[in-house]
Amino acid sequence: MKNYWRMKDFSIFSVPYAYVDHDSYLADSLFVQNRVRMKFKGECAKADSPYRIVFCKVRKKDAERFEEALSRLESKMLLFGYRDYPDICSEIAKLIEEGMKAREKSEAICDN
Repeated sequence: MKNYWRMKDFSIFSVPYAYVDHDSYLADSLFVQNRVRMKFKGECAKADSPYRIVFCKVRKKDAERFEEALSRLESKMLLFGYRDYPDICSEIAKLIEEGMKAREKSEAICDN
């Protein structure tokens, strides 16, 4: 299950990410446990959903620990009773992949 996405950026010191979390921010304690420092950049959520996409930046040297922490987020969500978390992540992943394909197509057309 994919619950985070590494974004493109030109920084030599940090890596931008987007990940799916709950409105109670269950991922934060995983970051603390893994000693990951991140810089919050924003979030977006549907009005009727308890889930949100969080945007942040992580130092490059912490990126592996950040991804490891997020790999444990699904288990934590399920323990807290949020059984639809994997389905939500799959839906968001599908939307992101479709958007990326459409963007690549439009860039290819512009290049010609």
